[in-house]
Amino acid sequence: GTAVHPLLEELARLRARLEWNAARSALQHFAPRIAAQVRATGVDQPQAAQIAAQALRHALSASHDPIGAWILSPHASAASEAAWAGVVAGTLRTVRVDRVFQAGPAPGSEGEECWWIVDYKTAHADNVDPASALPQLRALFAPQLEAYAQLLRNLHGADTPIRAGLYYPRMLMLDSWQI
Repeated sequence: GTAVHPLLEELARLRARLEWNAARSALQHFAPRIAAQVRATGVDQPQAAQIAAQALRHALSASHDPIGAWILSPHASAASEAAWAGVVAGTLRTVRVDRVFQAGPAPGSEGEECWWIVDYKTAHADNVDPASALPQLRALFAPQLEAYAQLLRNLHGADTPIRAGLYYPRMLMLDSWQI
């Protein structure tokens, strides 16, 4: 997860100024940086290189997925790894949002009528059955996205339409709902 997130962030940044093929090509140059970050956590060099290569594959796969590409594409008010602070349920919270932007109300739609808060999730078992896993994962992560939504509403008003999404780059799936 910690290797995939910065690659998705960088891919969104690259995509803001480049077409997809150029952005994908430029992203390949970040694999050594990701390997170095993994090494800094105490992982040996061969394993760090393997983790970085796998993370790069996941990020590039997400860029070819229509919904992943939509999430990473330029949108109104788009930001990656946005840091917010505010009061949620009477407690000061500081959060970092993987991806936030304005778009239409349905995944893949254009427009600016809804805010989207998307969190990337990579820590799940391989070959997971989405039909059984996604509801459990949503129950686990929904409170986190609800806190993000409350902070966004603090900024833009209580009636701000917000869609939450959990994007799974390893499964190329988006679980989304209205908050």
